[in-house]
Amino acid sequence: MTEPPVWARLDPGRLATLLLESVRAYSPSYGEGPATQVFAAQLEGAGLVVERQPVPSPSGAAPRANLLVRLGPQPPAMLWIGHVDTVEAEHAFPTPRLEGDRLYGLGAADMKGGCAAMVEAVIALAECGVPLARGLCLGLVVGEEEYGDGALALSQQVRAPLVLDGEPTGLQPCICHHGYLECQLTAQGSRAHAAVPEAGANAIHTMLSWLVAILDQFLAPELAQEVAANPRAIQGGGPMFMVPASCQATLDVHWRPALDSNRVLEAIERARLAAMAGHPHCGLTSVVSFASEGYQNPADAALLEPFWRACRLAGLAGTPASFRSHSDAPLFQRQGSVAVVCGPGRLELAHSAEEHVSMAQVQAAARFYAALASEVLT
Repeated sequence: MTEPPVWARLDPGRLATLLLESVRAYSPSYGEGPATQVFAAQLEGAGLVVERQPVPSPSGAAPRANLLVRLGPQPPAMLWIGHVDTVEAEHAFPTPRLEGDRLYGLGAADMKGGCAAMVEAVIALAECGVPLARGLCLGLVVGEEEYGDGALALSQQVRAPLVLDGEPTGLQPCICHHGYLECQLTAQGSRAHAAVPEAGANAIHTMLSWLVAILDQFLAPELAQEVAANPRAIQGGGPMFMVPASCQATLDVHWRPALDSNRVLEAIERARLAAMAGHPHCGLTSVVSFASEGYQNPADAALLEPFWRACRLAGLAGTPASFRSHSDAPLFQRQGSVAVVCGPGRLELAHSAEEHVSMAQVQAAARFYAALASEVLT
């Protein structure tokens, strides 16, 4: 296979510097400004026009903006999307550091590695001077770690037949996507003196029973390989010496795209009824605060043909998979795009104290993205 001319313009040193600077720029959701500035400076320093698309901020938060770069004829034939925000840091997260091939730091895998690779590929594409028959839009967005307000703003302005999201997949192409919901659970009991618990109804005890019943439901043989459930936060009670009257919990659930999401809700309801049977004096309610259905793209979809060619050109295995977490990709799939998730880094390391990304894999991602641009746009 003939190497695309754009590969000659890829600069591993430039890419490594950008990634390290972006990881050093702490940028939790609603505070993305430092990382946004790093990426904007790199793009503008290369002579590219960077459009800043305002995204509404909560009261008291700093102004925020997506970064958009457009190459070739518009509207684009392809959209690349990456998020610059991270989860909030805790003291468990290490100071960004480079150890051999590994760059450690919050956001290294999720997903500043993917963002940096996309930026490097866009700069190389602009520098190589190959005429583009079709257009590309790069969107670096805010807010993905919350509820995707940056991607929502981008989707209202930019549409493209093919969308590539650079979330961490170990460069395995995920042409399918798991579903996701966030559920707020509430247990309401009644107060009593702690020395006489039978006079009240313990909301925390009831909530724990419900959560255990939920996990048992999803560990049943018919769902164990289909669903991943994670109780994320539990709050209730207080410092006073009494039976707690209320308790709240947040539950995350991911499920395979082939599974009907109603089965997830039915399992939560069965667990609620089981918990109520053991705690008849407490009330239990659930509210879905966020939901995103999964999707399945056929591997032989016409729009994916150049994707598979680029995989072969870049030396990737090209084995289709499903992305197991939530991302911005389903929003664009629902709007009629074919959305693929493929980026450097390992999802199981994201948000952890050992989060890191392989520099060699980030460079491989830049080569793949550049090859994909050559296949789709020239």
